[in-house]
Amino acid sequence: MRFSKAKAFKSVAFAGLLCTLFAGCSMSLTKYDLQEYPKTVPFFEPITITYAGKTAYLDTNLQRAYTRVIDTVSYPMESCRGVAHIDASVKQDEPQSAWNIGLAFFPFWPVLPVSETWVYKMDVRIFCNGSLTFKAELEESEHVEALWYGKFRADLVNDASQEMHRKLLERIRYETQLGRRTDLNSAQDF
Repeated sequence: MRFSKAKAFKSVAFAGLLCTLFAGCSMSLTKYDLQEYPKTVPFFEPITITYAGKTAYLDTNLQRAYTRVIDTVSYPMESCRGVAHIDASVKQDEPQSAWNIGLAFFPFWPVLPVSETWVYKMDVRIFCNGSLTFKAELEESEHVEALWYGKFRADLVNDASQEMHRKLLERIRYETQLGRRTDLNSAQDF
């Protein structure tokens, strides 16, 4: 049996299309593409993120973003350093759908509805002159609802991850400003 050039081209094109579809399916919880930050001396030791038992270091740009939010007037870089770690977890919000039955019969079943909540728990500590001067445990979450698996779901998870990092950056910025004039812990009875 002999293949014609047209059939061979179609087979290669189809294989290339499948590879392209599944090549971009990886999630990246360690990147921050919303803004590019200039090179700076890092305030934090390399920040790690743990998900599903695997630990990775945050991207250089994201490390710079976390360095930039620290109030260096309150925590001068000459005498202070930070340590931070993020635990990432995911919780399924709804039971598995009947659409998942197709996955048992077709290995490339494209429909796999998912409704889940991603949670980042961050532990931040700042040491000045060798003593602990700041400690915070922050938590942010984002809901992800996807119908298709693969690149589409990965893009939604990556967007949720960037949003959680953005929220954590803002919270750290606020919490490390010692010179702020308001006290959020006070209650007023009016």
